[in-house]
Amino acid sequence: MDLKQLCFSLAQKAGTSGDEREAAEYAKELLSEYIPCEIDRLGSVRGTMGQGSVHILLDAHIDQIGMVVRAIDEKGFLLIDKVGGTDLRVLTGAEVTVHGKEKLFGVISSVPPHLQKGDSSKESLDIKTMAVDIGYDKDSAEKLVEIGDRVTLRCHQCELAGDKISSGVLDDRCCVAVILRALEMTKGQLNNIKVSVLFSSQEETNGGGAKTGAYSLMPDLAIAVDVGFGDDPYTDKTQTVKLGGGASIGIAPTLDRAMTNELINLAKEKNIPYQNDVMGSRTGTNADSINVTGSGVKTALLSVPLRYMHTGSEIISLSDIENTARLIAQYLLKKEAECNA
Repeated sequence: MDLKQLCFSLAQKAGTSGDEREAAEYAKELLSEYIPCEIDRLGSVRGTMGQGSVHILLDAHIDQIGMVVRAIDEKGFLLIDKVGGTDLRVLTGAEVTVHGKEKLFGVISSVPPHLQKGDSSKESLDIKTMAVDIGYDKDSAEKLVEIGDRVTLRCHQCELAGDKISSGVLDDRCCVAVILRALEMTKGQLNNIKVSVLFSSQEETNGGGAKTGAYSLMPDLAIAVDVGFGDDPYTDKTQTVKLGGGASIGIAPTLDRAMTNELINLAKEKNIPYQNDVMGSRTGTNADSINVTGSGVKTALLSVPLRYMHTGSEIISLSDIENTARLIAQYLLKKEAECNA
């Protein structure tokens, strides 16, 4: 499995929250090589294999942040609103794709600093004052774009020094890659446990895909896989995890401490690089929804360190993808061995 190409190809598929179709279809195609799967009514990809006494769920969200067209003005500019936690600071002047009747190139409007008046350059950004320029007049724009069409950042994918890569939408497509890699590592070896995979929709908005997906599957145990705040030059090092430092194991009140300790001990035993990521309250991931599904699901969180989250130039280390997948694979094999005992 070429992890770089897998991450890049997953990140190229459009899938803003509530409109994950393109990304979900591609993820379903990839997952079907390991597990029979389907796309459910909320747009999540899910599948289950095995009939064992222990049922384990692996979750990563398939949706991404973006924008939505809310109006077309008299000059043909597209007025927009946010989908999920879009970072307004990176939008002005950004290249975008408008997913209309065809995919259209656009640029988000930006007032040159020479024309800004007074303290306007210091004012907080407001999505309601931004527009997408696709170069068309109003009549032409309305033939190609409808209210509600989605807009995504155009991302330039590249390799950096070492094993680092940069792309948009690595949140959370690189974690889809983690789960696929773990399934490849354990292919043909899981015969006595039940394993479900959920590539869930709507995580960036209301977590709906994880809530309904976990409820329909009702696992005993779950591992949510998401991205964590990678170290950068600006943030408190106690609030970030190191790129290349290995799988980030979440420690939080909403997570099952026994599962967390089991993953830590397993990483030590198998010499898998890992790091702890302590959160004082909720994790802000699907783990918070999954653990209170039904009568409760013991849930752990593994994160891939990622820099510049919610921008078009996120950065990860491929070794973290591999080591997070290794830890998941070893956890599944451990549960398989326990069921055989």
